Amino acid sequence: MSRLRTTLLGLELFTGVSAVYGAVMLATDAWHLPIGYLDPLPLRSWVLPGLALFLVVAVPMLAAAALVWRRAPRAAEASLAGGALLVAWILVQLAVIGPRMWLQLIMAVLGLTIAALAWWWRRTAVRRR
Repeated sequence: MSRLRTTLLGLELFTGVSAVYGAVMLATDAWHLPIGYLDPLPLRSWVLPGLALFLVVAVPMLAAAALVWRRAPRAAEASLAGGALLVAWILVQLAVIGPRMWLQLIMAVLGLTIAALAWWWRRTAVRRR
């Protein structure tokens, strides 16, 4: 496995597993985040944000990692989409609840890194054809 694919796989697995963890923590209110963060939304619990995190970030990241692992023809595109979804998730989060924790910056950078690596991988694969 190339270094690029190995790096992409590792980042996607880390991000996907972290998103599953975050989704569970949100849905169970284990972090005890202030419900006031959700004031811009018609929500009174963290269950739906937890479910959204699972569906929008965890599932695409883990699916992309599986495709990278299997060397699927569309793995680079799936990784690019997963990175873009993570960045979009953070942008929406910032628009709704604002900057609240250092993890938002880290996840945004991680999403951009995954998308950039996927773009690079796709670009180099196209040149080899």
